[in-house]
Amino acid sequence: MTEKEATLGRWHKEFFENIHLFMKSGLSQAEAKSILEEFLVLSQATPKPQVMEIFQEPDRLEEIGVYTDIKKEPRDFMLKFLDPIMKKFTVEGVENLKLLNGVIGKFPVTLISNHLSHLDAPAIFTLLYNTGEEGRKIAESLVFIAGRLAFEPDFTRLGLYMFGTLLVCSKKDMADNPSLSDVMTKINMRAFRHSQKLKSEGKIISIFPEGTRSRDGRLMPFVDTVYHYVANQIILPISLEGTDKILPIEGLLFNQAVGKLVIGKPVLVGELTKKEMEHFPKHIEQIQFPGVGDKKQFIIDNLALLVGSNLNKHKHGTYRNLYKGSGKSNSLISLPKTPEENIVIIGSSNMSVAVACVLANKNVKVTIYDPNSEFVKQSNEEKRDIIHYPIYKLPPNIDFSDDPSVFEKATLFVQGTNPWEFDSIFPKIKPYLQNNKSPIANVIKGFTGSKKGLILEDLTDLLGIERDRLAVVSGACYPDQIMERKISGFEVSASSDALIEKIQLLFNTSYVFTRPAINPHDTKGVQLGGALKTIYAVAMGLVEGYFKRELGGNVDNTLFHLSNRFFNEMVSIGVTLGGDQATFNGLSGMTDFMLACFGSDTRDRKYGYDLAHGTRPEKITNGFYGLKVLPNLIHLDERKHPIVASSYKAVIQNEDFDKIAEHLQLQLARL
Repeated sequence: MTEKEATLGRWHKEFFENIHLFMKSGLSQAEAKSILEEFLVLSQATPKPQVMEIFQEPDRLEEIGVYTDIKKEPRDFMLKFLDPIMKKFTVEGVENLKLLNGVIGKFPVTLISNHLSHLDAPAIFTLLYNTGEEGRKIAESLVFIAGRLAFEPDFTRLGLYMFGTLLVCSKKDMADNPSLSDVMTKINMRAFRHSQKLKSEGKIISIFPEGTRSRDGRLMPFVDTVYHYVANQIILPISLEGTDKILPIEGLLFNQAVGKLVIGKPVLVGELTKKEMEHFPKHIEQIQFPGVGDKKQFIIDNLALLVGSNLNKHKHGTYRNLYKGSGKSNSLISLPKTPEENIVIIGSSNMSVAVACVLANKNVKVTIYDPNSEFVKQSNEEKRDIIHYPIYKLPPNIDFSDDPSVFEKATLFVQGTNPWEFDSIFPKIKPYLQNNKSPIANVIKGFTGSKKGLILEDLTDLLGIERDRLAVVSGACYPDQIMERKISGFEVSASSDALIEKIQLLFNTSYVFTRPAINPHDTKGVQLGGALKTIYAVAMGLVEGYFKRELGGNVDNTLFHLSNRFFNEMVSIGVTLGGDQATFNGLSGMTDFMLACFGSDTRDRKYGYDLAHGTRPEKITNGFYGLKVLPNLIHLDERKHPIVASSYKAVIQNEDFDKIAEHLQLQLARL
């Protein structure tokens, strides 16, 4: 437990505070003290395994090997030690262990599990061991893959002697120790070869495919090197919850946490030889390699689904958008045989990908159009948007295309192109949008560089799109949090009530709530609320950065004192540009304004904040671009609109912001 290591005396002292937990479980004070003392004695008396000598004497690798066998005394003690700690854990799916009867030793078996804590391997062993005869047989067959750092601290080493281990070296360990990289590579090759031998002897190789512990309990991407340990083998999936609560990362104090271990059904991943398949048990399901695409990635993703299917939906992490966003069960989204809608999203952006994942919950096919063929090819191969959300896997009914002919059969278009990228997308697809009369819903906030400055107006005036085909979907939500399936909401505005109803149904899930706008036909007002708030978020960031720099500490009083003035000026400009004043009280107005100006994930406010501290961000934001083009739409009168006029001077004209801030402060004081 390298991040916890301190002086020996310090962790001993902290460790003895666990006496209350053992007494709470029914042990007397003397019994509790005795078991803790025994732990300390054994942890110091139990030596590092011989395999650790390889790092001092690399030439002895072939002599020593990479395997460490069980030690009976530490194993029996750890079973006794963990029993009171894990009293509140339950085990589900014990019946699935019977499916391995007659399989172990005849066919290769690998156990996989999510990884939450240093206690995961001992916990898996203990919980399986205590389930009965089948569980004990499985537990005693386990051989865990273990990194060398797990053997270093006294605290963790004891648990690793409960079962066999194979020493491996992670990519991070190799990068941190370049002088040992050659021997580490040889260790990994030796470990893989030895794993094959152990499987033939009836051992079950056990791995954590995430490669390291999850710091927030959510499933992380499975590392690609795990493929070699799982391809063409039987997989026993284990899903763990609660071990991170027993032993939090930041301390040595145990908690008697509630948790569970779920044993999934064993599955054959890939294929065995023709002769082996003749005798392979029919009751074990098979995941076959796909005919096309990245076979390795396909297998790795399916392993994650095997583990994730028995986890709470909030723990799905990287893979969360592969599950249906409705109901309590972990039901996977599938590619519909007869989709009810064929939706094409125009342009890849953070919001377009987030919206695609919302729509994918319905019986629809979603295609994200982007003219960048390399981006499209790689994103399709990896089933993720490699630029905007590379950590999230996308469901099977979402794909990418650079072929504008996909527009021909679309039943709904979603405009997801950022305003500053219009010229790289729309000229080529204009005839397709004119020929296919399907509706178009815009989900992007911000001004364009045209004379009217709004996306729906540009679609009508510049592309000749009929007004009754257009809708705007907007609200107070970050795309990042939509991808995380945080509760979010949209409002819809269109000239057609039927179109509003259609979009509302498509955009509603168990975590996204969509409703008509306050004025459901004021598409201009809904667009203006979303576009203007990005500009005022930049302004709020400038103010926050300036006052924090000058005064230090939090400046909440200042920001909230100014927020009403900011919002009133925003509404004033919105009404001047043609929006209905009442519309700005909705999700795309006041609510979105508050989120953009005070939310933790706002890019626009951060842009202004960084600028006030002397750093000009390289990445463009909607607020920056909107401020740049706003003079095309309205005269920036410093008396009527002091906030936005001052922001324009600071952000676009690069004038001295300190002088601007002092002048603005005087103006606001007189208002």
